[in-house]
Amino acid sequence: MRSVEHGGNVLQTARELGLAPEDILDFSASINPLGIADGVREAILASLARLQHYPEIDGDSLREALAVHHRLPPEHFLPGSGSTELIYLLPRVLRPRRALLVAPCFSEYARSLGQIGCAVEFAPLSPADGFAFASEPLLNRLDRDTDLVILANPNNPTGRAVAPEILLELAARLPERTLLLVDEAFVDFCPEYSLLPHLDRTRNLLVLRSLTKFYAIPGLRAGYLAGPPGVIARLAQAREPWTLSTPALCAARACLDEEEFRRRTWELLPQWRTQLMQGLSSLGWEVVPGAANYLLGRLPDGVPGAGELTAKLRTRGILIRDCGNFPGLDERYARVAVRLPEDNRRLLRALRAALPPCS
Repeated sequence: MRSVEHGGNVLQTARELGLAPEDILDFSASINPLGIADGVREAILASLARLQHYPEIDGDSLREALAVHHRLPPEHFLPGSGSTELIYLLPRVLRPRRALLVAPCFSEYARSLGQIGCAVEFAPLSPADGFAFASEPLLNRLDRDTDLVILANPNNPTGRAVAPEILLELAARLPERTLLLVDEAFVDFCPEYSLLPHLDRTRNLLVLRSLTKFYAIPGLRAGYLAGPPGVIARLAQAREPWTLSTPALCAARACLDEEEFRRRTWELLPQWRTQLMQGLSSLGWEVVPGAANYLLGRLPDGVPGAGELTAKLRTRGILIRDCGNFPGLDERYARVAVRLPEDNRRLLRALRAALPPCS
């Protein structure tokens, strides 16, 4: 049993509430509300005819497709069974001694590092300035043993994004032995913030990407790591074989071809995010203006905390993310995904019923 909480526990919640999974309205996992693209769905169905064969041992076809898609040599890429597999692989192979994590952040960073005895320190973002990132406070926290820095762009759970120029300058200013791992799990929603177009300008940058959020296939698990060929080769040699199933590989390759799906998402999601942000603000939430497909908000004083609110909504089949267990946040913070407009309106109605009126 895991002691760390995550969003997206739809199947478990449905069992406990005696509901069908499709009756659960999940705002706790930040998945593209447009759902699976038709071309990706077709690729998954077509792949079933190949299940009598072993999948590719290392996912080479996806590596080649990523190289074409990002216009970089294939030696820069390592496919994985979701980005979380790679989050755990990296410390097992590279054995960092001390890591500095920009917080709040995904709990699996610290968990994976702790399993190999790596000392973990947090560089907290401040709610006083809207969780804005600045390089100097982070650089001031480095010591001679820090050999890994991890941050997410956009940040999870705040949704704040950092301009590539700032992160490229940070990478250049880090000591030669120190790697910078930038988790871009949600950057497909705001691709102008990605560092991948600048990867060949750096010596110490690793970029982690997920295909499951933007393309709505978290049940298949597909992601990849991009970085210096020498580091990628070390990780590839140490990884277990066959970590990506045939349906996952076929779906991942199809995702890269979904230009129209990407265009529709970039057109519609900002509108829906703005509408949801306005609705939450009208309830007294202090909402962080994020760039991804989720919003972090601080509940107004004088109302129940996020834990109690989450429990109330759960009984109604609505899931949101209590963010009280993120480093640097407290029990007044919650994160909600941006879903279809009718779903967002249903959430706002449920919140109005669950919370006292805001004076």
